[in-house]
Amino acid sequence: MSRPISITIDLDAIRQNFDYAHTVGNTASGNNSQTLAVIKADAYGHGAVATARALANKANLLAVSSIEEAVILRQNHIRSPILLLEGCFCASELSVVDDLGLQIVIHSQEQIHDLLSAELSKPINVWLKLDSGMHRLGVPLTDSLGVYQTLSNNQNVSSIVLMTHFATSDIPDHPLGIQQLDNFKIAVAAISQSKVRIPTSLANSAAIMAIPDSHGTWNRPGIMLYGISPFDQQNTLALPLVPAMQFCSKVIAIRNVNAGDPVGYGASWIANKPSIIATVAAGYGDGYPRTAKSGTPVLINGKIAPLAGRVSMDMLCVDVTHLDNVLVGAEVELWGKQLSVNEVAKWSDTLGYELVTRMPTRAKRIFINQ
Repeated sequence: MSRPISITIDLDAIRQNFDYAHTVGNTASGNNSQTLAVIKADAYGHGAVATARALANKANLLAVSSIEEAVILRQNHIRSPILLLEGCFCASELSVVDDLGLQIVIHSQEQIHDLLSAELSKPINVWLKLDSGMHRLGVPLTDSLGVYQTLSNNQNVSSIVLMTHFATSDIPDHPLGIQQLDNFKIAVAAISQSKVRIPTSLANSAAIMAIPDSHGTWNRPGIMLYGISPFDQQNTLALPLVPAMQFCSKVIAIRNVNAGDPVGYGASWIANKPSIIATVAAGYGDGYPRTAKSGTPVLINGKIAPLAGRVSMDMLCVDVTHLDNVLVGAEVELWGKQLSVNEVAKWSDTLGYELVTRMPTRAKRIFINQ
């Protein structure tokens, strides 16, 4: 019998969330936006190959961070168009882009130089990233017109999408978000002048849901595809999103402790009364956060019980004193359909993004509704 921990990925949930993202990205703004699927970081820990296959008939474009991620998809016979969100890290990668038929983001003068100097078999689609105010990546707005004209006149460039990224789209009404949107619109207007409409892309998950004016030619849902809210203060389970990952295990031991007895490393949790402690086969070696505080909710047999003490590498302990009939073998949900990963993240001083993307490989993954 194998260790009872599992990560179940519901691919139909991902499809439903994609449909929701596409609908909201069009209905709210009245645009005819296309929707790509961001599947970087192994689809936020959900399995990039499986996710790509699940969305093969829905997403017109897949987005990853690097050549390595794109190569894995192509090696697994994923033929959908693929966009490299960080572009190429060196000039030699352009030959791989050419061979695999990839699209690239351009965000720096170095990348521009490499592209213009490359010998390619065919022109490629370019996404020109403008720095509208996040100041992380992107061509300065003052240079955007000249860079656009340079790329447009080069034989290596097939088409150009203008894009940017919001720093505060998950904080509704933040002034920087409003300023970034205005900055981007001004830059696009200066570039387009009297030309036909230039394709644009601004909206990530939070912007799709909260900033209709940001919906462009392409919307870029990421975290919402996996049923996780992009908003820190909003419960995922209260949104029309379906959690795709269910992280589960089982109780492997039950013990009674006396008032004053410690539980776990560091003796950080002390029983304040006679208590019943359930030990669960899951720890930070499986992806459960070591920073989770005592009191973090855990579902045992569908009922909430608090984490008791520090998380170990392979185990964690839960106070089940108030629950009836918790036995060895009881089902445990660490996060998933009934318990939001964002709730666990809040107790762990992190984000749901981090928890799902850092899941190690030792916990078996089960894909359902393929």
